[in-house]
Formats: sequence, C-alpha cells, structure tokens
Amino acid sequence: MKANITITAIGILVLISSPVQAELVELDLLALGCPQEFPGTWTYWESDFDLEVTFSEISHVYIDWAGGITAGLTQDYHPVTYEPIGDPYPLEVAIYTYMGNNPGTRSVEIWGGVPTYPDPEPFDSIMEIELSYPTTWSDLLDGQGTVIIGYESLVFTFGGGYIEKGNISLNEAILIVEGSVIPEPATSMLLMTGLIVIYSRNKRKRT
Repeated sequence: MKANITITAIGILVLISSPVQAELVELDLLALGCPQEFPGTWTYWESDFDLEVTFSEISHVYIDWAGGITAGLTQDYHPVTYEPIGDPYPLEVAIYTYMGNNPGTRSVEIWGGVPTYPDPEPFDSIMEIELSYPTTWSDLLDGQGTVIIGYESLVFTFGGGYIEKGNISLNEAILIVEGSVIPEPATSMLLMTGLIVIYSRNKRKRT
C-alpha cells in the first residue's frame, strides 16, 4: 500500500516540477503567404512567424515540402571567343529553405529537373534543416523566427550560363519544429490540480 502511494506521489512531483512535453509544432507556409511559383532569377519569399508556443529545447527543425522542379536550359561558350560550344542542355536548379544564422547557416535545399526536362521533376520529402557546429536553435525557443523559401541556380564564372531560367512550383510547404513545449501557466495549474485530486482520492481509498 505504501509503495503504491509513494510511486503516485513521485509521479506527481516529477510532472509538476518538469511541465514539459516533446511535441511537433507545424506551420503551413503556404497559408502564411509563401507563393506556389518561383520563376527563376533568384526569386525568394521571406516572412516572420510566431508558433504561439515556447520551448525549453528544440532538437530538430524540418521542412515538409512537395512540388515540381523544372530545369533551366544552359549553353556552353568558348572562354576566349565566347562562341557557343555544342547544343544547349538542361541543368538542374533548386529550391531552398533558409532559417538565418546562429551563428552559422541553417538551411536545406533540393536540386532537380534534368531527368524530366522540359517537364517538371516532382519532389515530395521531409528534410531536416541542417546545422553546422556550433550552430543552435536557441533563438527560436520563444517560438518566433524568420523563414526564407527561394529559387537557386548554379553560378558560372566563365564558359557557360543559363539561357532559359528554370522554375519551381510548390504544392505544400510545412515547417516542423520538434522540441519540448512549455505549457501555458493555466495548463500547468490545471494539470497540477488534477494530479492533486487523483492523489487525494487514492489516499482516501487506502486509509
């Protein structure tokens, strides 16, 4: 009997002293205003956001996105005469997600478009936004941040270049933050009250 009461009491103390839970918080970027078309020329969309929750820690951040990538058309040129060399050919382009620096870059990108050119190559994946040591998500603990979605292509220093820009279409773009969510004060009080009631009932049953 005492063992059961002790275990229940320990459970209450643990829950009250550590009011956190691991959760996935999702944000629909299309609903936030992210465009569904990125027609090349280094176009991008940027927006501040508020997840309306706070975290004690953040373990991972992902982008769940789907759409199509249409490659650009590229032409090689002679580095001296600048005369065209060979025939134009498709070259991949990318869509990227960028979450700022803290202190290093936090971004992820997906390239494609060549295998299906001139039709778009479909993509549908959940990708983790990459961190380089010692970069962290500490600035996102208050649930507020900035996200950028954009079009990216290769940079040519000489000898070639895009003669037709590619295109990115987005059907879905969801930012997912995985971490320990801190409940609202009212939620914590409700949890504490409920646990105390359960403990009191168990105690009465055993006396």
